[in-house]
Amino acid sequence: MKRPIPSLPRGCEAHFVGEGAANAVFKLSAPNMSASEQALVEGKLLRVPKAGTKAYPYEELQRYWEEALRPLFGPDDLVDQSLICLRGSGIALELNALLAETEPQRRADFRGSRVADVEAGMLVDEMCKLHPGDIVLEFKPKWLVQSPSAPTSSMRCRTCALRAYRAATGRGQHKGASAGSDFCPLDLAECHRDPTALCRVLDALTKRARGLSRRQVDQLADWLRTNGLLARLRSAQMCDDLALAMTLRDCTCFLRIPSDDTRGLVEARLGDLDKKNAEAKLGYWQAVEQTLIEGGYYEGRENPRQLTCCRLERGR
Repeated sequence: MKRPIPSLPRGCEAHFVGEGAANAVFKLSAPNMSASEQALVEGKLLRVPKAGTKAYPYEELQRYWEEALRPLFGPDDLVDQSLICLRGSGIALELNALLAETEPQRRADFRGSRVADVEAGMLVDEMCKLHPGDIVLEFKPKWLVQSPSAPTSSMRCRTCALRAYRAATGRGQHKGASAGSDFCPLDLAECHRDPTALCRVLDALTKRARGLSRRQVDQLADWLRTNGLLARLRSAQMCDDLALAMTLRDCTCFLRIPSDDTRGLVEARLGDLDKKNAEAKLGYWQAVEQTLIEGGYYEGRENPRQLTCCRLERGR
C-alpha cells in the first residue's frame, strides 16, 4: 500500500539556495506553525523542477531511488529524500518571485528559467553545520573504476581523459586547469591502502574546505582511509545497467566534519542520485567516449599533450 504524500504547509517561507539546469533548491522555514508542520520541513531543502525540462517526473525519480538505489547502500549512506505534495500550496508563485529577485546573480544560462507548477516537489535532508565549528564539504567521486570501453593501452582513467580533452579544447570547467587541478578518482578508491593516494586526495579536499583545524584534517584522513561507503559505490558502479552506472558515476558525496568541541565522527552521504535517461543520453555518451578514444585522450596522444593527475599516468 502506497504511503500518502504529506502536503506542504501553507505559509512556509522559502529562501533560494541554488539551482542546476533542471532543478532549483530552496530552504524552508515554518514560523508560527504547529510542531508537526515545523518538523516536516525542519532540516530539509525543497527541490522543485524547472519548467520545460525533459527530466523524469519526481514521482518516477523517487520510485527509482527507493527501488534501485537505496538497496545498494547502508541505511546511513544516502541523503534522505521524500516527496511533498505542492498542490494548492501556491508555493510556485513565491519561488518564481525569489528567482526573479536573484536574476542578476544567477548563472547566465539559467537566467529566465522558472520553476514548474507541479503536483509534487522533493524534500531533501540538508547536510549543513550542526555546530558552529563544523565543516561541510562536497565533492563528486566520479568514475571509481576505468571505463569498460577504454583502450587496453590507456594511461588515463575515464575522468582524467575527459579532463585532458576539456583542457585541450578549452571546454568545460577544467579549461586551462588540468594539471593537478583535482584528484584522480582512482586515487580516491585506493586511499584505504595507498598512503600516496591518500595524501593526494587529502591535499585536494583540504584546499576546498578552508578553515579545517588540524584535528579535522586528521578526521578527514581517517575517514578516507577507513570508510566503506566509497567501496560500496565503486562496486555499484560496476553494474551492467548503463543508466544506473551513469547515475552512480555522477553523484555527489557530502561530508560533515564535526567541530573540535563535539568529538564526533565524520558523517558521509551520497546525493544527487537522479535517474539518468539512458535512451535520451545514449548517443551523447557514446559520442563522448568515441572522442576520448579516437582523440588519444585515454592514451595521452593528444596534441598538445595535457598533464593530468591521473594515477595511471603517474605509473608510466
